[in-house]
Amino acid sequence: MDKLKSLMIFVRSAQCGSFSKAARQLGMAPSAVSRAVLRLEDHLGVRLLGRTTRSLTLTEDGNRFYQRCQQIFNDLEEAELEVKQSQSLPIGTLRLDLSFAFGKLHIAPALLQFTAQYPDLKLNVSFNDRLIDLVEEGIDATVRIGLNSDSSLIMYHLANARYITCASPQYLAQKGIPTTLTELSQHRCVNFIYPQNRQEATWKFEQDGKAIHLAVDSYLRFDNSEVILEAVIQGAGVVQLPKFIAANAIARGDLQPILQSYATQVGLPIAVLYPQKRYLLAKVRVFVEFMTELVAALKRTDVVD
Repeated sequence: MDKLKSLMIFVRSAQCGSFSKAARQLGMAPSAVSRAVLRLEDHLGVRLLGRTTRSLTLTEDGNRFYQRCQQIFNDLEEAELEVKQSQSLPIGTLRLDLSFAFGKLHIAPALLQFTAQYPDLKLNVSFNDRLIDLVEEGIDATVRIGLNSDSSLIMYHLANARYITCASPQYLAQKGIPTTLTELSQHRCVNFIYPQNRQEATWKFEQDGKAIHLAVDSYLRFDNSEVILEAVIQGAGVVQLPKFIAANAIARGDLQPILQSYATQVGLPIAVLYPQKRYLLAKVRVFVEFMTELVAALKRTDVVD
């Protein structure tokens, strides 16, 4: 409890920018507040606050520690509220980080229904595909494609995302429909390039039960799947994309699947990942349940496997 009080005093001092203001809010003497922060700094072996005669400012180490302390107090507040409500009602703020394409295309449109179901829950949602430290960035749960969990995370598998090769009907009418992988060399290919290392994606096929990874000779490359999708719909060429990205365009007739006899049966895992905790927060539990129901609906329409 003494350590928790020291953290509280440090956080309040950082927020107020003054020991005297923090002392008034905490009902303590300014000297006691100052000594508590000094003892915390001595314990940690770092300077947390820069002092001037008029104000306090967070040091670089202090800012990192402050962010973690804030998360601790947020978790404590939410845990207390959940205990008071018998752990049954999701409340507070749910911080989500979603895989960009899958999140934007399939999760975001359903979040309004999710928030209507849980009116006491606030959502803070970000979209990206980079690897993140959930605890350090204060994220409650993430949805990722093709990533395995590490020992610090719980991974709840939802479905698999298979790749599909396709092109626009207009392009295929002009250039012909390839029926073998060797014929791809005669076509204009559009490809995804990984933003982390600028490497092109290899295309995945299967023949006689054997996996084939094909390095295509693409003439047009983007590091954004939605840009690729739009370009191919406009007739840019042949592409291989996760089916969940191309499914709506295929259903509308804007894209036509090809080389389906070579389609791989191996899919990338789609999963919810969240930090390991002794008790699963109600807000995370209901999000996992929501994702399970959402993905079940996508399976019924053959968007994912």
